[in-house]
Amino acid sequence: MEYTSPRYLVVLRGVSFMLDAVEIVILFAICALASYAIYDGVNAGREPNEIAELREQVAEDVESFEWREGMVAWLRIDGTHIDYPVMQGDDNKWYLTHDYLGRYAASGSVFLDYRNRADFGDHMSIIYGHRMNGDLMFSDVAKYADDEFFATHQSGRLFVRGGGYELLAIEYRVLSVEDEIYSRLDGSSLGLGDDKYIILSTCDRAARAKRDILVLRARSL
Repeated sequence: MEYTSPRYLVVLRGVSFMLDAVEIVILFAICALASYAIYDGVNAGREPNEIAELREQVAEDVESFEWREGMVAWLRIDGTHIDYPVMQGDDNKWYLTHDYLGRYAASGSVFLDYRNRADFGDHMSIIYGHRMNGDLMFSDVAKYADDEFFATHQSGRLFVRGGGYELLAIEYRVLSVEDEIYSRLDGSSLGLGDDKYIILSTCDRAARAKRDILVLRARSL
């Protein structure tokens, strides 16, 4: 007589097979996420290779520099690693994770607040950048907490189409993310005068709800 497994055993085997399949899918997903995290972590310490070429072009002849789409300025702070194109998008999210060519990049881009005028005609303009490892992006902003570093790294340039500004660092400060400088582009809490000002803003590693800023006075070249 042919032996037939009880129906409940057949069901259990089916359930076991399904669980094994689910475990395989989960393991595959975990491996994929781990691989992506490793890739993302490695690239977080890098910047696009083309940036070095752009720096050379700006240094050689800024007047003939080829401005890319979305690029509104070039920011350079003397004696620091801050030497980047400044982008501007339709919001303040896109360039957090995309480079100046629109490609995904863990380091994102240095970018101007979307509410500011692209020609930097506002009384106060905010430029954002990640605080990356390896002295990338705006990691040098936090160094201005040191008085000696501040005193020896005060000058810079902001090049825009057809002109530019000479920059002078006048203050380093740590602000709350809820400060009106971010919600309303209102710099009254900083006690700014009548000059034109550029604010460099980046994350504060000691507190997620804080931002390190460097206040720069801007005067036309």
